[in-house]
Amino acid sequence: MNFAHRVLRPGDVLTACDNMLAVPTGFLGHSAIAVGPDEIVEAVVTFPYVRRAPAAEFFMQHPKHAHYRPIPDWLAAGSAQYAITYHQACQANYAKGIIVPPFSFSPAIPLEDPWSSIYCSKLVWLCYYYGAGYPLYNDFFLFTPEDLDSVLGSAPHFELIYKHPEFHFKINT
Repeated sequence: MNFAHRVLRPGDVLTACDNMLAVPTGFLGHSAIAVGPDEIVEAVVTFPYVRRAPAAEFFMQHPKHAHYRPIPDWLAAGSAQYAITYHQACQANYAKGIIVPPFSFSPAIPLEDPWSSIYCSKLVWLCYYYGAGYPLYNDFFLFTPEDLDSVLGSAPHFELIYKHPEFHFKINT
């Protein structure tokens, strides 16, 4: 599929079953939230931990992904606005030499805590929780890209736009 022709809408969620680390496909994954037709906000393992990036980078690095769209406008607008505001706050912290939030998968930090740690799927969860008042269900201690696919795939307020034929997770995280 030519991803250059797919236009994102603010609030769209991208979740991949592959990652940029040495972890095999289907075990870890990556996710991001769209803030414009060709731009995402994501949390990554390298500094700056929260960044805005071209969606084309996500598609190129993560071909095995799913693309979900929130159906109500209020859900899309609130989550995307939170992503933009959160990114701006992170950049302001970084500019002052304050590395908040740090990238961490720590299960000791509550999912609702936006500043003690961040990781990709937690960022998406925070955008919906704080930006739209829509908590995405979490079945275990970390909210993972696999959780995004499981939750959004059955949520009445989301529709599946695209799923790569080889997209799948090997474990329920």
